[in-house]
Amino acid sequence: MKINKYKILFGIIILFYSLILSQFGFENFDSGYMSSFSWRIINGQDAYSDFIYKFPPVVIYFHALFMKILPETGQFFMFRILSYIFFALQVFFTVSGFNNIYDLKKYSIDKWAVMSFCYIVSIHNFISCPWPTTDGLLFFSVAFWLFSINAKQSFSYFFAIAFFCVLSALSKQSFYLVPLFFLTWILVKYDYKKTLLFFTQIVIILIIFFVLVYHYLSLDNFIKQTTGETTLHQLFYTGIHNYIYIPITLFLILLILSTVFIFGYKYFFKLKVQSLLSYLKWISITLFIISISTFFIHKIEIGSRIAFIACIIALLYVLLYKKKTISFVFPILILLAIAWSTSISWGYPFPILFATGIILSFIVLIKDELLIQPKYYFWICLPLCTAAFAYNIKPYRETNIFELKYSLESVSPKLKFIKTNKKNFEKHMELKLLISKYGQNYIVAPSLPLANYLFNNQSKLPGDWIINTEINRQFGLFIKLASNKKNYIFLEKSFLNHEECVGPKLNDFSSIGVYIYKNFNQIENTKYFIVYNSEKKK
Repeated sequence: MKINKYKILFGIIILFYSLILSQFGFENFDSGYMSSFSWRIINGQDAYSDFIYKFPPVVIYFHALFMKILPETGQFFMFRILSYIFFALQVFFTVSGFNNIYDLKKYSIDKWAVMSFCYIVSIHNFISCPWPTTDGLLFFSVAFWLFSINAKQSFSYFFAIAFFCVLSALSKQSFYLVPLFFLTWILVKYDYKKTLLFFTQIVIILIIFFVLVYHYLSLDNFIKQTTGETTLHQLFYTGIHNYIYIPITLFLILLILSTVFIFGYKYFFKLKVQSLLSYLKWISITLFIISISTFFIHKIEIGSRIAFIACIIALLYVLLYKKKTISFVFPILILLAIAWSTSISWGYPFPILFATGIILSFIVLIKDELLIQPKYYFWICLPLCTAAFAYNIKPYRETNIFELKYSLESVSPKLKFIKTNKKNFEKHMELKLLISKYGQNYIVAPSLPLANYLFNNQSKLPGDWIINTEINRQFGLFIKLASNKKNYIFLEKSFLNHEECVGPKLNDFSSIGVYIYKNFNQIENTKYFIVYNSEKKK
């Protein structure tokens, strides 16, 4: 039996990320965000009633299960291992499903080689932690793979697809359209009868979900907290503006390069409409080359937007010039729609996390036009993988990996195997000392959402990340609870110093943090925190 070397490579890559890279870096913001909610759940709190949560509930309950069963010592390290594995599964299911549909061998491409490439590029140096976007992609990929295997079109087959579609949709609002994407795909591939069956199953699953929310949580709070945070302006900015802005800035370069191609046509002045449509091919290839160049200037996230646009243009070329059918390109439409949905995020508005879908789409749409010999694939991908992997020299919101020498095990057993920089280590050690001094009635503001999880405490507020986008416009409630004389508030000096992505205006990041700074009684000033207790008398 011949062993596929790329299959082994894919396994080695996953092991390296899971066991080696998982140890480095600790930013107690995004990477602790979801885990802080799961910690509340396993301690008996209910989403939307006991704490504010602006997303649908699947992700935090899914990861609460692992938090419940995994041992406490080294638990955060285990979360990271799981996250890397889940991301690998997303890549595996997406590529496998795509291969089932288009047969990558026809394009002289090994699916395991594509998995290895897509994994390194997609994850770059993104945080390895529970996250609505990556979990939504995982559930989508399972549904995509199930659809691709062309099993007997039974009730259970469609129900399994519907189930994972709904799980994806209930991970994050930007994935709400996932069931609709598959519903349309079934209509294109099968018939109205099967489409109606799938629609009915989706409705049944959603009814069960809302009944559970109504019975065990709070349907009213669920609706209030999961709506209204994203404005139409923000949706336009992340979903449209961010894409059209890039090609405008590169318009002159694109115009020059693509014009060279079109002037090379033998009968330029006799071009017909069909020939003009072929110009789309050169625009797409040019844009994709530009996106690849961003790997080497540390702008891979921006490059993913350019690559997405290149795929859209290539799609138009295939439909209008090569006259491919809708049924042929529909799986590609699905992948590009998911890539776009991935970028609908105020915190990380890039489709890079689903670069797998973009890369696969471009392969099928343009591969025959590139005329690159398969023997060169490895040498083209090697420098790109190297450049993408090099992003890990500086883990997400951390210092250089070679400076991450300080073990956080002394802060909490849960952080065993995790290493950070000196400043971050000192800050968390100081937090531990303050808790030892002032007791369990503490509030850390505005960030450090893992402060209660790490020290086995329960928050006194309905939120652990006390920033404007996470409090559901309930400023008064947070101030009222924080002002209790039993509570001690540890306000981060890094916030006051505009560090760590705070921005120029403190009020835009955390109006509660500013209010505490101006209106609460200061009782101690340390290296990393200012300690407050109750509101000043007016």
